Amino acid sequence: MYRPLSALIVGVLLPLASHAGNTPLEPGIEFVHHDWFLACDNTGTCRAAGYGPENADSLLGLMLERAGGPGTAVEARLRVGEDGESAIPEGRLRLQVNGRDLGAVQDTGADEAVTLRPAQVAALLTALPGQARIEVIDSRGTHWPISDRGAAAVLLKMDEAQGRVGTPGALIRRGTRAEASVPAAHLKPVIVSAALTAPRSGDSALGSSEALRTALIATLGDSDDCPRLVEYKGTPEMVIERLDDSHVLVQALCQMGAYNYSNGFWIARDKPPFAPQTVTLEAEGFSRGERTLYARYKGRGIGDCVSGSDWTWDGRRFQPSSAFSTGLCRGMPGGHWTLPTLVSEVR
Repeated sequence: MYRPLSALIVGVLLPLASHAGNTPLEPGIEFVHHDWFLACDNTGTCRAAGYGPENADSLLGLMLERAGGPGTAVEARLRVGEDGESAIPEGRLRLQVNGRDLGAVQDTGADEAVTLRPAQVAALLTALPGQARIEVIDSRGTHWPISDRGAAAVLLKMDEAQGRVGTPGALIRRGTRAEASVPAAHLKPVIVSAALTAPRSGDSALGSSEALRTALIATLGDSDDCPRLVEYKGTPEMVIERLDDSHVLVQALCQMGAYNYSNGFWIARDKPPFAPQTVTLEAEGFSRGERTLYARYKGRGIGDCVSGSDWTWDGRRFQPSSAFSTGLCRGMPGGHWTLPTLVSEVR
């Protein structure tokens, strides 16, 4: 049960004290074409990930990352994935593009810290708009490919998202439009996490309120949005968390699949009329200590691709505070990369 970012629902503002400039954050974009995946976040940074050819025995991953704004450089990272079963490159690795040896490369490891050298990046960017035979060669002489299928379309989409098309710094469609015309990068937005009011003795009783359940159902556009809540027989099983003096967070199971499940979350008054407002129907749980709702979904059962989102309580609502994907499902447990579409600084 894959949960696309477009399925997420952001709750409306509560009628509490106003907070100036408290506009909900909007995520960036995702784009997929063949063996390449693009994610651009709300600051303007884009990350394009390429993989070994589909169905090939290769767990290599290549990521090209570029911050928004004029004159920014492209960085590249290589990752050698492991699944505990497939063969992997051994020993010293070298990068080859269209038969040209570009020298030694290094797996970045868990911290993704080591980048390819500028000359290697330049060669990749020169080759990828056309036909690019990208291979990593290990110490045994085995060639491990990274596909070029989809790369040109993904890099063009990156240029479009960053406003670079027609400039000298574009990756695909270069032109003479001034580099200074490229939109500046956006600052990472700040979300101030608010304290929660301590639970009250009567809060847990709301979890079995049929009137509250009926009010939650009335917020649904369709019964398929949260079928477990609609179809539940007997006493509802809802989890109640105190937010402030007059509002609670209500959690109810919505969907249950083979390897994913989702809960709905609503902000409601703690007495009738409950007037619940939907935060999301696509989260897993709530961390009271971090004041955050979270969602993590597998793209398939083996967990080689994951999408995730977080929402942080700011005293009025749960602000979307992060959203990410790990890219294509290509055999690497947990995915090769973290590719955000929404970033923020939570204080």
